[in-house]
Amino acid sequence: MKKIFMLMAAALFAAGVMAECQDGPYGLQINGSKVVDAPKFGDPDAQGRVQYKASCVELAAGDVIKLINRSCDATWMVDIDPYGSYQSFEGGASAGQLTCKTAGSYDFYIKLSATAGDLVYIGPGENCSGGGQGGQGGGQGGDEDVNYYAMGWINGADHGEGAYDTYEDEYLFVDGKLTIDCKMGSYIAIKDHLGNFYYSKTETTIANESVTMEWANGWQGCQKWAIPEGVNYIIIRSAACKGQIKLERVDKATYDAYHYSGAQGIENTTVNKKARKVIIDGQLRIVRGDKVYDATGREM
Repeated sequence: MKKIFMLMAAALFAAGVMAECQDGPYGLQINGSKVVDAPKFGDPDAQGRVQYKASCVELAAGDVIKLINRSCDATWMVDIDPYGSYQSFEGGASAGQLTCKTAGSYDFYIKLSATAGDLVYIGPGENCSGGGQGGQGGGQGGDEDVNYYAMGWINGADHGEGAYDTYEDEYLFVDGKLTIDCKMGSYIAIKDHLGNFYYSKTETTIANESVTMEWANGWQGCQKWAIPEGVNYIIIRSAACKGQIKLERVDKATYDAYHYSGAQGIENTTVNKKARKVIIDGQLRIVRGDKVYDATGREM
């Protein structure tokens, strides 16, 4: 009897030691069994959250995802950062899990902090073998392959923030240039067709003739650029996908003479032709002149 008691005590002690969670390693648990490692990634974000990344996670519709601390096998979930591919998932902290709605390859950025609040940012998988999500592909392919769009509160309406999957042709930068005729109280940020968002880290006013937008990978305090009432001629001075985008308001002569080899958008020679949206073979297409583009502005 004494031997049995000692064995039980040893087992309980061992179980207690195993149940004591350490600070990682962390990962994702898929469907209750498969585990994908999420090693530490980069520096803490602007709010001091320590970041971990699970790369190229292949998911099917209906897959259930939880965070896991592998030191003790504890599982839980936090809220999704409302950027990137967040609309392809449902759930969060209150549900204790995420459920994938759209099959694809995803990158998960797990952001943990004792004070700022935990988040998970989900983006399309980068540099993944076998492609990626839908028409987004697996890699960035260089800035020349990225289309940039203005979004935000423009002329009293929400353009591209409430509807993250909407890419509006009239707000596409063409040859690094965009003309916007704004009403008072308009503010813009930038998004690209890969699902990335770019905001200012500092508050702006209409007196700011230039601004630096930065990739909003989960940091909060995002600010849009205040745009004066009337016609604004805006150019991209420089752009790095998932980096910084430098914008400037210029006069008409500077605007007309400016050319930028980075963000291509729709071919500049067609920009003055009126575009119309049509459905071809069940897909949204943009027709301008004798050319046809997909919803991201790429010529078919």
